[in-house]
Amino acid sequence: MRWDEKKGDFGFSSRDNAGNPIDIYKYGGKDSIIKECEDSLRRLRTDYIDLYQIHWPDRTTPVEETMEAVAGLIQQGKVRAAGVCNYDTELMKSAGATILLASDQVPFSMVNRDIEKELTPYCIANKKAILAYSPLQRGLLTGKIRPGHLFGEGDTRAGSRFYKPENVTRINAFLDKLRPMAESRSASLAQLVIRWTLERPGITIALVGARDARQAVQNARAIDVKLSPEEILFINKQLDKLQVVE
Repeated sequence: MRWDEKKGDFGFSSRDNAGNPIDIYKYGGKDSIIKECEDSLRRLRTDYIDLYQIHWPDRTTPVEETMEAVAGLIQQGKVRAAGVCNYDTELMKSAGATILLASDQVPFSMVNRDIEKELTPYCIANKKAILAYSPLQRGLLTGKIRPGHLFGEGDTRAGSRFYKPENVTRINAFLDKLRPMAESRSASLAQLVIRWTLERPGITIALVGARDARQAVQNARAIDVKLSPEEILFINKQLDKLQVVE
């Protein structure tokens, strides 16, 4: 992670779909917000964006400035609704003092439920949608990653606490308890996990990654999986027994 003097924020490196390194910076200044929106409209060949989300909070720019820029885009008809990503409860409240927010896109999964402490109750009480990303915990909750899995070069999952050997072992043991439930429906573990995610209070959408069209179709079929209250209770009880090490 590097400090960018011009933008006044930290940047970090990532990779595009071809594996090429790209630099990413978080900058919520008014001019940047407007430019990014205009660029998106041009690339999408459309006159407006249904939901325009600020993807990362920029701690170096007042949240009011960022939200005022989005409010201006709404007044111009270029944006229909405003949302944010990775905003905690306090940031949501600060942003909400300037603009009516529709959503918050945040990480959430069976093994990463931190938002349920404060953010979820706030969003439910204030009618804000929650777009949960990484509901499969970057593939770990599919049951396909077993102990001893070797990651390719540049795969950042290797440094994630969820992928520590002890956690991989514990999470797979938990998933083994759910396999009979999935098999009884001719469903995959991933589909069962996605369906459970959608049943959680406050969760509006589950944003699931896919490597190809087949995976995308399989993920979408999770909507056909039905879970009874008793089955959800069983899953939750097993989750309560699961301890993820730091």
